[in-house]
Amino acid sequence: MVDRLADGCLDTDAQNLLSSLKGHITDMHPEVLKAHRLPWSRDLVNPKNKTHVHYVKELGEQFVAKANHQVLERLRELDVAGQELAWLYQEIRHHLWQSSEVTQNFCGRQELLARLGQQLRHDDSKQHTPLVLFGPPGIGKTALMCKLAEQMPRLLGHKTVTVLRLLGTSQMSSDARGLLKSVCFQVCLAYGLPLPPAQVLDAHTRVVQFFHTLLHTVSCRNFESLVLLLDAMDDVDSVRHARRVPWLPLNCPPRVHLILSACSGALGVLDTLQRVLLDPEAYWEVKPLSGNQRQEMIQHLLVAARRTLSPVHTDLLWASLPECGNPGRLRLAFEEARKWASFTVPAPLATTAEEATHQLCARLEQTHGRLLVAHVLGYIVSSRHGLSEAELKDVLSLDDEVLQAVYRDWSPPSKELLRLPPSQGTEPGDRTALQPSGAWGG
Repeated sequence: MVDRLADGCLDTDAQNLLSSLKGHITDMHPEVLKAHRLPWSRDLVNPKNKTHVHYVKELGEQFVAKANHQVLERLRELDVAGQELAWLYQEIRHHLWQSSEVTQNFCGRQELLARLGQQLRHDDSKQHTPLVLFGPPGIGKTALMCKLAEQMPRLLGHKTVTVLRLLGTSQMSSDARGLLKSVCFQVCLAYGLPLPPAQVLDAHTRVVQFFHTLLHTVSCRNFESLVLLLDAMDDVDSVRHARRVPWLPLNCPPRVHLILSACSGALGVLDTLQRVLLDPEAYWEVKPLSGNQRQEMIQHLLVAARRTLSPVHTDLLWASLPECGNPGRLRLAFEEARKWASFTVPAPLATTAEEATHQLCARLEQTHGRLLVAHVLGYIVSSRHGLSEAELKDVLSLDDEVLQAVYRDWSPPSKELLRLPPSQGTEPGDRTALQPSGAWGG
């Protein structure tokens, strides 16, 4: 196709401009465009034409090469971005794994879950205060928060963005600055928003300001709802002994929900929250399990452990736990009852959580030795953020007193490197009882 003048002559000016434009585009983007020059002929598109065959082959090879290059470049960019955000993915994966573990044997609380869902739907279109779940230690606040996070797509829609943090179970979730940083990054990625720049992350006050602005930005999008669930506010270092929580929003904008949990009882975080969140309807008490729910929980745990109790042992279990609806206390009782053999007559279970803890430690000492248990618990308590199983074994391998006790009756396999033997540790059931989170004591 060529441009011609009114008299039929070739429009050379238009041809020159077109050629100049094509050359300019090719020079500006040599990595994308490649010019193919073919002599014009009537049978140019004939498959038998050698020039046409060569042109099609060269064009195909060029397309495949460029497509491969672009795919590899994009994968390289994603790999770099993934490495930069590996800490965030690890943090999210940690809390999701913890949540799945907690909710495996969840039972009861259906009425409370339904009421919470109704409250969230009622508050979704207007400004509202955060919600606070409270109750004594071991009453099941963490399990309820995890179950609520699991049901959030059904309560507010499948596009709801849910951010769950089990505070204190990871190093980043143990202080307010690390917590806000990870939450801001996750929310920005979920909504396709720019990540907080480095100058914002350098100062805690800027992180707090960015967090508050981010919540309003999400609300103004008028699309997906955002739900932040922060469990165990008592385990955040900067909140535990503070008189106020400066980073906590006193009001949530529409389509943004903040749900917290805190322990009741002695003066603590709950009292701090009650000084700043004055609406009494914001507080939801988590009450003990009913009689049927207690039996359902123990039955779930027995099925998961592939164990059963004889009628005599069942009667002894419930006789030791009269009217006990505390899931934490029931879990400790289960850990003891699962060790019973059908032909034994066990001693009655402890009646309080403190007695149950002493009973558990006594059984651990009987199984693994008093020295090892004392040193393990001492190291866990002494560590700031708990110890992983590998870290605990490393520390014990440097303890001469432990090593002397372990290798008292046989020689170590290596004289150059003394390590705690792999078999010297706690049983899975004992580890579960001592370690409700992902790290020992964390």
